[in-house]
Amino acid sequence: VQAAAELAGVASPNAVVISFQNGIGNADVLRAALPGRSVLAGMVPFNVVRRGPGAFHQASEGEPEVEASPALASFQADFSRAGFALRQHQDMLAVQWAKLLLNLNNAVNALSGLPLRQELAQRDYRRCLALAQAEALALLKQARIQPARLTPLPAGWIPVLLRLPDALFARLARTMLAIDPSARSSMADDLAAGRRTEVDWINGEVVRLAERLGQRAPVNARLISLIRAAEAGTANWSGEALLAELLGRHSGAGWQA
Repeated sequence: VQAAAELAGVASPNAVVISFQNGIGNADVLRAALPGRSVLAGMVPFNVVRRGPGAFHQASEGEPEVEASPALASFQADFSRAGFALRQHQDMLAVQWAKLLLNLNNAVNALSGLPLRQELAQRDYRRCLALAQAEALALLKQARIQPARLTPLPAGWIPVLLRLPDALFARLARTMLAIDPSARSSMADDLAAGRRTEVDWINGEVVRLAERLGQRAPVNARLISLIRAAEAGTANWSGEALLAELLGRHSGAGWQA
């Protein structure tokens, strides 16, 4: 909302605005605040590490994804020359939900206190992510939303991969682990900097989807609570302790840990 208000004062009437923020509804917020402009939903698939003031490092691979629009025609070549060729999609909602499923690890990683590669190498943390993803996938199926395929495996198979023993996971998920050893989730960076996190726009989207469907999302709701506590200074969670906490929340649900 703050970014929308600031843009409204400086964006020209024919400006093209792409929202690359995490979450599902940010482009709608911008459209309401920027009437007449071309506002498009976008998604950044790679992780970024801040090296220092004004210095950022791309820690994983991928190209920006954006809602297809004729308004992009005059900018496409500029993005390509900069090394960020835009991949346009007709169904951006499917892309956003696919990215959000992956971003459910942001909270798990932030609570672990570990770099992403170290966290994902531990089965208990991966099982926590599998719980959050399985909960979201069940709700998406009920809502008849099919996430786009952003990884070698379809979204529905990723929780199965995450539950595998460490050695087998490491062998089968090389691309998932192909990330800078120092990279952490943006949510972990926010906690380290004392900033309020974007958990309401990641796990919170799952909770809101559940509410619209007359259902509950106890695992993702608990992760929100734990991140809020972490914002107040709560210590890191071991994989074993976090898994036990989340298993207690989803007891009786119809998906595996």
